[in-house]
Amino acid sequence: MAEKKVATPMNAGLVEAAIRRHVDHRANILIPEAEIWGGIGSTRGSHRADFVYITKAGYGAELEVKVSRADWKADLDKPKWSTRGFPPWVTRFIYVVPVSLGIPDFGPSQAGVWHVESNVTFLHDDRTRVLSDGFRIHVARAPHVLGREKVPQAVINKWMTSFYYRYWEQRLHAERRVPKAIREGSTC
Repeated sequence: MAEKKVATPMNAGLVEAAIRRHVDHRANILIPEAEIWGGIGSTRGSHRADFVYITKAGYGAELEVKVSRADWKADLDKPKWSTRGFPPWVTRFIYVVPVSLGIPDFGPSQAGVWHVESNVTFLHDDRTRVLSDGFRIHVARAPHVLGREKVPQAVINKWMTSFYYRYWEQRLHAERRVPKAIREGSTC
């Protein structure tokens, strides 16, 4: 029986699904689309993180999803890398990318890189079978420690409140797309 690994086209949704599987949500907090404030005085501002990962010890890491080299290069022009910086409770910054992107020489050296790869194996014998449990993440480069503070509880509370309201808005939007007869259980 021959085994063959097959490369699967990667998109942001698959990378995000790999992150959700990789981070143990029973012990850690994973918040999508979190707003991060940084800088001092005139450089103060915010940016949206694809994910903020808060360990059970209370330290925060920003996870940034990139699926192309062009998108990755464009991220380096954002103020978070030049004028604004990160708050001291963002202790690590990690790019989560398809393994095919490698570790480019243009990325910040302090940023970690997690590679996402397909965990799909095709087994060939008299019948073709597919063994799959999705996509997996492995650490290609560990991030440097940027700060030493824990994420303040007030910041976590703000993110959780925002996440709560976004969840319900998305849920209501999805329900509006269901025909009224089905939504209300009418029999015709």
